[in-house]
Amino acid sequence: MALLGLVREHHSTVRRNYTGRTEGTMRQDKTTGFVPSSFRYFENKERRRGKQLATNLSKRLSGPIELPNELALELGRDRGRGDPVSDDFIDAAFETRNVKTARRQAEQALASGIDSVGDPLPGLEDLFAHLDAEPAWLDWAQVERGAAVLRRYGTDAFRYFGLVSLPGYRIEMTHKPLVLTGAYTGGSAFRRYLETCKFWTEISEPNALRQRGEGRKTAVFIRILHSIIRHTIEPHPEWDRERLGVPLSQNAQFGTISLSFLLNQQAKVIGYLPSDDEILAHMHFWRYVGYLMGVEPAFYPESIDDWWRVMYLMFLQDVPNDGPDSRMLGQSFVEAFGPTGDESPEVAQQKSREKAEVLGWTRFFLSASDYRAVELGDAGLHRWAPLTRVPTNLLAEATRRLIPGAAGLLDDRRRRDRRDWLESHLSDRPAQFAPVEKLTR
Repeated sequence: MALLGLVREHHSTVRRNYTGRTEGTMRQDKTTGFVPSSFRYFENKERRRGKQLATNLSKRLSGPIELPNELALELGRDRGRGDPVSDDFIDAAFETRNVKTARRQAEQALASGIDSVGDPLPGLEDLFAHLDAEPAWLDWAQVERGAAVLRRYGTDAFRYFGLVSLPGYRIEMTHKPLVLTGAYTGGSAFRRYLETCKFWTEISEPNALRQRGEGRKTAVFIRILHSIIRHTIEPHPEWDRERLGVPLSQNAQFGTISLSFLLNQQAKVIGYLPSDDEILAHMHFWRYVGYLMGVEPAFYPESIDDWWRVMYLMFLQDVPNDGPDSRMLGQSFVEAFGPTGDESPEVAQQKSREKAEVLGWTRFFLSASDYRAVELGDAGLHRWAPLTRVPTNLLAEATRRLIPGAAGLLDDRRRRDRRDWLESHLSDRPAQFAPVEKLTR
């Protein structure tokens, strides 16, 4: 289907559709025509950087690199759109001072079904009507295949997802919620990062997104957490809605999902060999994860070419807002791997090595301008550390493809590696995915 046709089909879709019969996204009528002023795609694509980026990315696809203007504008409007179903549920809970009850009822509904909840709070049944409806585009075989692709990257994906977030910290709509909630700052940075690693692990286990699956539960908990954050941050004096849109908007969260497309592409540099079909399955997996989390962008690509077009827009939709907040977030990520002073000499030495390696990975994958903007130190020879993964990964890829039964054994190994890594870093403290009680300022 042509891109412009998809836009027109999208405009004609019912605003809130829980039957899963269409590919439309849920829309808030109050934000339909709202494009926050921070969306600068149309201006940036005409600048020198935009033209150079167009030249470079055009080599990766056939046809024009730009999305139709009407579709690009809709993705800009997504910056002013939240998650109306979950947000209505949480707003009502705040109004009646029942936020803890709301979380408890959601947890019960996830464990035993919505019918098990007596006297559900307003909005809970609508939320689970949306969650329990399978959208028309959903292909469970693709979801499971895509989850297996993520598992194949093992803990390399943890490291990549962490460092590739740093350029996003230069964008105000991204770093402002993190700074105001204290997430990924100071001493909380490593804890939050580990919780996110646990999320990536849980959602990508086999059948994790099915009813009663642990990954499904985690995705919904985070969806509710995001609604709580939106409710808390939007009225804050530092949040300029006309400029920034809605905190954790559809646009912002789709941007996070799109990083998985980059993971698939850049994993090739360190020896992984995902096919285009596997990459599309992986992104289909993320589409359903997004659906469970209330993320339904104006357009979701179904081809490699269209993903490159979306990435072109994502790269150009903002102007960096560098400052103390963005630098603190980026530096906190790297520093979080280092020693705290409370460890034994052996543990401190191990953490110092891990921090140096993370700094090297960050320098290897980030552009020079992004690395400079965060003001990270010299990575030295560690900047080439990711290349040490090439022989092992190439061998694993060849084994997986050529030896019958090897793919399943390698999958078991990667799953075990991820669990062991999490257990060694989380120690005896389970990930909680809990909202902050108080903003930092």
